Amino acid sequence: MESMPETTDSTETTVVRQPASNTERRQRVIDEIKRRIVLGEIRPGQRIIEAELTSSLEVSRPTVREALNQMARDGFLIQEAYRGLRVADIEVDSLLEIAHVRVALDTEAINEILADGTGRRMAALERSWMEFESAGEDSDPLALHEAHIRFHRGVWEAADNYLLMRIWPVVEAQMTIVLAYDQFTRRDAQRAHAVHAALMDAIRSGDSARIRTALQVHTIDSAQELALLITGSLDKR
Repeated sequence: MESMPETTDSTETTVVRQPASNTERRQRVIDEIKRRIVLGEIRPGQRIIEAELTSSLEVSRPTVREALNQMARDGFLIQEAYRGLRVADIEVDSLLEIAHVRVALDTEAINEILADGTGRRMAALERSWMEFESAGEDSDPLALHEAHIRFHRGVWEAADNYLLMRIWPVVEAQMTIVLAYDQFTRRDAQRAHAVHAALMDAIRSGDSARIRTALQVHTIDSAQELALLITGSLDKR
């Protein structure tokens, strides 16, 4: 009896790439607009051109419209009757109001972190801080901005507070616009790092007075300085 020749299964596994979902395409549009805001390519008050995004990102107009509507709901964009959408302006009065609200919310988050006797929440915050540190002061503006946003989101996430995370998108929108202006106006990464390092040291100490002072310097004082810069730039027009 003749033996049957050996056969080799040469069938190759073909990876079939699934087309991007509508959610992924919508998020790509949102991320691109955020990138342009952070890099100063789109400035506060500037109109968003739907057709330009449709063309440059090669996505459908309905997808772009969904992304823009989402950003309007979160506060990145302002809808104007008969004029379309524009990037939210930085208004001095609202800038200071937001700063005071942020201090109250950050204080609540920090209190909840410190109240956790297991240390789990503090460990989560330390991980967020390490990610912020890894960005480095010499990173490009977009990387610095993203590291900054991730750190502040990390403070709220570590608190494990449902309501804080529900309102985070609105806070992120305001922070993105303000930080973009701040980065291109002051360009002081060392100062930003020092202020955040002082805040982390205060949180580690558990001293409520130190934490209050650190939040004042980080949020209120920074907002007041930025308000003066904005007022000065308006006076020069």
